[in-house]
Amino acid sequence: MSLIASLAFMTGCSAAEEPGAAPEASAPAPEAAPSDAAAPKPDVSGIPEVIAEVNGEKITNADFVRIYEGQFPQMVQQAQASGQELDQGQLRKQTAEGLVNTELLIQQAKKKKIFATSKDLDQALGDVAKTNDMSAKDFLATMDKQGLNEDVVRTQLKTQLEVGRLISKEVGDFTPTDKELKDAYQVVLEQYKGQASAGAEAPEAPPFKKMKPELEQQLKLQKEGAAVKGYVAELRKDAKVTMNM
Repeated sequence: MSLIASLAFMTGCSAAEEPGAAPEASAPAPEAAPSDAAAPKPDVSGIPEVIAEVNGEKITNADFVRIYEGQFPQMVQQAQASGQELDQGQLRKQTAEGLVNTELLIQQAKKKKIFATSKDLDQALGDVAKTNDMSAKDFLATMDKQGLNEDVVRTQLKTQLEVGRLISKEVGDFTPTDKELKDAYQVVLEQYKGQASAGAEAPEAPPFKKMKPELEQQLKLQKEGAAVKGYVAELRKDAKVTMNM
């Protein structure tokens, strides 16, 4: 449950975040054929102690491993759903790039004097705990068992809040239009039709009204992801970045 893993991957990956990409998660996926092959394990061998330096700030092996291992199960699921084999070499590269880009955003938030208060952190901690159906106390205890004590959790929450505010201020809010939502829904309808098997009808897609909130969230993330990547690219032009992997 690494709190900034999604941000690292959003700024490191590219394919799924292009604006206009069709949401696919809502359509029923074909059943995967049973396999005797063991599930792949995250390979973090050969990762240097310092994977990169960003304007003098070091990104360590521990930073990388926490994010990589935290997101690995999700990446495996996505690869299996698409029928592709997971390329760990590419995934390690994307993770490293994402951590560099996240560090640039952290540094920019400091330059812009964007700070989260203790009250902000208490509220965010309560929200994260509620999302996981826990009290704040139980959530912190769970995180502590995973090697993240309260100070680390609060530090990551602080990063998430400050970078999120920077993005809102510098990049903006991206609410999809009705046309974009309806176009995305048409794509989902086609995906459902494609699930028809010989002699059987295609499963019925949920109505647009029911799917609209999910489509809106997916499209917003896609557009925001593309804009953030552009913003980070501008930051990197003036940054001193040394990659060690």
